[in-house]
Amino acid sequence: MNWRRLLLIYNTEAGRTQLAAKLDGLFKQLYGMGFALTVCPVGADRDAQALLREEGEKYDAAVCIGGDGTLHHTLNALLSLEKPPLLGYLPAGSTNDFAASLGLSGDLDEGCRRIARWQPRALDAGLFGGEAFCYVAAFGIFTKVSYSAPREMKNLLGHFAYVLEGVRTLDLFSSWRARVEVNGEVLEGDFWYGSVSNATSVGGFAFPAANAVQLDDGKFEVLLVKKPSNAAELADLALRLAKQDFTGPHLRLFHAERARFQFEKPVAWTLDGEFGGEVQCADVRVQPCAVRLLA
Repeated sequence: MNWRRLLLIYNTEAGRTQLAAKLDGLFKQLYGMGFALTVCPVGADRDAQALLREEGEKYDAAVCIGGDGTLHHTLNALLSLEKPPLLGYLPAGSTNDFAASLGLSGDLDEGCRRIARWQPRALDAGLFGGEAFCYVAAFGIFTKVSYSAPREMKNLLGHFAYVLEGVRTLDLFSSWRARVEVNGEVLEGDFWYGSVSNATSVGGFAFPAANAVQLDDGKFEVLLVKKPSNAAELADLALRLAKQDFTGPHLRLFHAERARFQFEKPVAWTLDGEFGGEVQCADVRVQPCAVRLLA
């Protein structure tokens, strides 16, 4: 048998799937499909991402099992290699936005069959400073929820935990003053939210104009929401959001290869639901077809 070598990275703390109880069956299934497995848990003394960076080129594919955060760290390790192996993903998190955009099933048996079909698909990735991201870099209201909601709550309630945490921390008086350069246009003002994404779902919610999103076109979607200054402007913004009308003064959507954000002081960002650090200047770019995913 011509064995394919898999580095299998798993996070038993992700989501509500009781993954630990399913791992033995999953390992046997992949072994029976002709894969030679090296198994590495997230958070072990010998970290999975460190192993991937040091020995990743020995493998035909690196398959991660977990949520968007597990995928985020695996992607960064892969892209540090000169000749990275293929990427496999078995979603087992609380929200799994990246999987939703690709239509990947959360059923592990189906996921194993997908890996075994061995049909890689090229996808764009993002670059935020020196860090890669799979599907979204964002700042503003609600974005802190993705990494601040307690893990116990996320594992118990799933996506609803993000909604609860978002409502608890929502502050409509907050805003972030920024200068944004995108597609040769400059926008300045107080923003409620800004994101650079490659997804049809962000935070478990359908992305505006999701039917226009292409995951391999060399462009991401840049969504900017300015803070309304009065009730009338807020009502207009809400109406335009409902209609997905991006022509108003407070709501803009661009398809772009790059966006640059300049703030008055450091601002916290989230990358694929993980804390991305606080930066005063963010240069966000697309890496066309940088990922080869077994989809």
